[in-house]
Amino acid sequence: MSHCPDIEELMHFDPDEGIANLDEHLDRLKAAAESHGFKFDRHAARNELQAATFGKRRPAVARLLLSPTGAMAIEVRGG
Repeated sequence: MSHCPDIEELMHFDPDEGIANLDEHLDRLKAAAESHGFKFDRHAARNELQAATFGKRRPAVARLLLSPTGAMAIEVRGG
C-alpha cells in the first residue's frame, strides 16, 4: 500500500470576520478525506482552527494538514 500524502487546505483569516468561507473549506476537506479514505472530524477541525486563530489581530493564512489517521496540524502565518 502506497503512502498517501496529507491533505492540505489553505484558508484566509480576517480578525473581524474569522476564517473566510469556513463551511466551504470544511466541506472540501470532508470530501477529500472521504475520497482518500482518511478519517476526518469536522467539529474537531472547526475547534482547532478557532483555537489556532484566537487572538490574532491581523489578516493571516491558516494551513491545515490532515493525515490519513485524522490527525491535524495547523499553522497560521501572519496575524
